[in-house]
Order: sequence, then C-alpha cells, then structure tokens
Amino acid sequence: MKKRKASANSEPGPRLHRVNQYLEKNFPDFFAEARFHVGNDDYFLYSRFGQYLARSIESDRAPRAKIHRAFTVLNKMARMSARDPAVRRMLVTGPLEHLVDNPKARALARKHLSTVAQSYLESLCE
Repeated sequence: MKKRKASANSEPGPRLHRVNQYLEKNFPDFFAEARFHVGNDDYFLYSRFGQYLARSIESDRAPRAKIHRAFTVLNKMARMSARDPAVRRMLVTGPLEHLVDNPKARALARKHLSTVAQSYLESLCE
C-alpha cells in the first residue's frame, strides 16, 4: 500500500486531469496533435504548450481570448503546484521556461499570471 501511494505522489498525471480537460476543451487542435506526438507524457505536453504559447504571442497569431485561456491553464497548474512539487517542477521547467526566453511573452505573462506563477517566472529570470 505504501509503494502505491509513493508512486502516485511522484506522478502528476492523475492530478492534472482537470487541467488536461480544460486544455483539451480550449485548445483541441493543439491537444490532439501534441498527444499524438508525445503520448500520455504530461511533462512534454505542457512543455510543448509553453512553446506554442510563446510562439503565438511573439508572432501575434492568436486572438487575445485564446491567450487569456492559455494563461488560465498555467494559473491552474500554479494552484496545483502548491500541493504537488512534481507539478511545480513541470510548470517551471516546461511552459514557464519557454515564456522566459521570449521578451513579448514574458512581458505578457507578468500581466496575466497569478502571483504564484509570477514568482516561479521571476525565479527563472534571475
């Protein structure tokens, strides 16, 4: 029983189920293509999502409403990260890392991310 609990704590997948549902509902094309390429690996899914978001912001390709929904995904992950260090690690080394590398995306992230997510973003900037 203890082994089962320990492995469940180290894998963020089931905990991200609601975030995955929100991502799939609001970004169906991205979600389907990413799942095709990376399978059920949430780390790579959210890393690709960070790349997608940063590219969309830098090239002004996405409507504002879509970008706001993308930041909602990251804010939901930030809320979960308070209870799960694996989700925090996934958020920081995945999507936030891609936003830091792009100036327009970083500036927009500072406006739309929650205070928790902003603190993670700022820690990457240092």
